[in-house]
Amino acid sequence: MSSLNNESTRKLEGVIELLLESSSRINEAKPRRYWYPLSLATYGVDEIIEAIDSMCSFRTTMWEKTLLFERRFAAYQNCADCVMVNSGSSADLLLTFLLTNPCNPLLQPGDEILVPIVTWPTQIWSAMMAGLKVRFVDVSPETLNIDVDDLAAKISPKTKAIFLVHLMGNPCPMDRILEIATAHNLLIIEDCCEALGAEWDGIKVGNFGIGGSFSFFFSHHMTTMEGGMIACPNALTADHLKILRAHGWLRNVDLAQHEIAGYDIDPRYAFVNWGFNVRPTDLQAGFGLHQLQKLPIFNQRREELANRFFKFIDGELFLQRPLVSPRARPSWFSLPLLITSDAPFSRKEITIYLENQGVETRPIVAGNIARHPVGKLFDAFEQDTYLGADAIHERGFYLGLSPFHSDEDLNKLMDCLQQFLSKYK
Repeated sequence: MSSLNNESTRKLEGVIELLLESSSRINEAKPRRYWYPLSLATYGVDEIIEAIDSMCSFRTTMWEKTLLFERRFAAYQNCADCVMVNSGSSADLLLTFLLTNPCNPLLQPGDEILVPIVTWPTQIWSAMMAGLKVRFVDVSPETLNIDVDDLAAKISPKTKAIFLVHLMGNPCPMDRILEIATAHNLLIIEDCCEALGAEWDGIKVGNFGIGGSFSFFFSHHMTTMEGGMIACPNALTADHLKILRAHGWLRNVDLAQHEIAGYDIDPRYAFVNWGFNVRPTDLQAGFGLHQLQKLPIFNQRREELANRFFKFIDGELFLQRPLVSPRARPSWFSLPLLITSDAPFSRKEITIYLENQGVETRPIVAGNIARHPVGKLFDAFEQDTYLGADAIHERGFYLGLSPFHSDEDLNKLMDCLQQFLSKYK
């Protein structure tokens, strides 16, 4: 995609390669204490040259590269259209406001939306900000995904939608969920920010409802530095999202769908709905074009490492990995683990040990979000008890997974865990 000539590109490649050789793929915002970090940089010379090309051509804001990236991502995702935004959280925001926007609302303010209690919190805030009443559903500690029995039990006459999360890259059981949604006439939106490339029955997650959100943050399956995408089932949905993405105006959409003939206005500055400004930059899209080409190799490597690690975990006591349906093909975001309820050690003990050994750890997203201080601010958090979420909150943690982790890294990680577990055999 770069418009730089061959000679300029060769010179840049040499300089950038020298700079990268003296750098580290470990996120330098963190202390240099981890030999096994949660994430490693996956970009290199190609992405950097593409960004330089955008700056040298003075086309840094959303432009042709964004449109090209949206089209290529739609082809990868096998969906009708895609809309790029500046983060995965913004993708969630637009999806929820798509439901209640005043121009063509699918739901009404106050309608109930079911959301898993273990998720990244911006998914919750998005639904609340869009005027929907959030009702939480418990999560299975075996799969880390929404508890389908609790989902069915939580449905009331007020329930109008489900906001799914394919947590850690493990697809939700879409057969049962689709049956429930069809029986109760519920809309589905999907958060796939940790599940790029995951499939259920051969269909990529993000294609089961009216839209699916993806994140391209530094640590995710592919990166645009910051960035996100919404997969759309049709061009009309994409146009409504593009209006929401940029101020509520008609720019970059099909004008024929909106009647503005009776208004004395410049069609380039015609506003037909409310909106935000969550546009990406062409620098981000340029990164995405190259990262998308590398994504199959990245995900294959993630799968290889995860399969080896989970096979090791299956042979150990006191630790369990997520169960996977035979109908699912996960796209693992990380290496999530749950300490068994009968383990003679706590999560704190094993994570402190790992941290002291140079292995970075973290909770599974936010655990049970109702147990955070923010839970005191909203009535939605006081509706129920969540035994599955509590188990994840108290006994769950995850380790990093990157296509740039080496076999030696993984071997050392497994040795480190085995040394800790050997004390309890």
